[in-house]
Amino acid sequence: MPSSVSHLHVMAGLFVLAVLPLAACSAGRSVAPAATTASQPDRTLAAPKGILAAGQPQTNGAMWMLAGNARSKGLFEFSLTSGQAIGSVSVSNAAQSMTESVTGMLGLALGTGKAGALELLNGNTGTVSLTVPLGGPAREVVVGADGATFYVLNGSATSASVTIVDSANGRISGTVPVPLDTVSIVPDVQETTLYALQPSGDVSQIAIAGGKIMTRFPVGDSGRSLALSPDGSTLYVLKGGLASTNVAVVDLATESVRKVLPAPSNCLQVLVSANGNQLYQVVGSASYGNIQVISL
Repeated sequence: MPSSVSHLHVMAGLFVLAVLPLAACSAGRSVAPAATTASQPDRTLAAPKGILAAGQPQTNGAMWMLAGNARSKGLFEFSLTSGQAIGSVSVSNAAQSMTESVTGMLGLALGTGKAGALELLNGNTGTVSLTVPLGGPAREVVVGADGATFYVLNGSATSASVTIVDSANGRISGTVPVPLDTVSIVPDVQETTLYALQPSGDVSQIAIAGGKIMTRFPVGDSGRSLALSPDGSTLYVLKGGLASTNVAVVDLATESVRKVLPAPSNCLQVLVSANGNQLYQVVGSASYGNIQVISL
């Protein structure tokens, strides 16, 4: 694997994947029990085996997904209507996460043991528009409600932060420190604070200006992925190991778990539709992949 940012820019060979059909609370307070709400997926969508991450479903009915392994990775565009692959592009094997803005720009987080970068790609062609070097290996990338600002979780064994990138020009507008073991982030709708999830299940709300932790609250053990409702009132937290997972539905007004939704084994990521009516659960392993859709 490349050891510098310059090597991150080298595109891997074309990767072909088989597709399977298809009010503040204290940090130490225990989580109030919440009943698991039984819910079968309304739809199960096809996805590549080895799926690693997916971008926000788009208004044109398409969705980009990152899939592959340490040797070769690619971005794959799927139609959510037909379930068929409609496009693909090979990417660096250092790719760790991806997202897509409402304007159709793709953000690809790259990270090796020593270096990281954010690649911004045209969602129509898959071509790289900009590459932004980061201070450390990237772990995750998400996009703000404005559709233009990308937030990249990156860091090393001794520090972690979120780098804020303006996709119009690739300029870094700020850096926000986060807990060292942060695994997932999401900005609030106003993009004035960040929510940061740790494996312990603690969620910290951090001011973007100044980096102060405003509040911290627990949502359950084994945190993996965050998603925020479009109105900013509800946080969806994927929790648990690969064999036993669920999604805590958190009321941000009270910072409490309102209910718990089931999630399939090997669930990696959660996303919320633009209208807030559906939860997308990204599921996959080296041998299969799919996306399960639940009505909210």
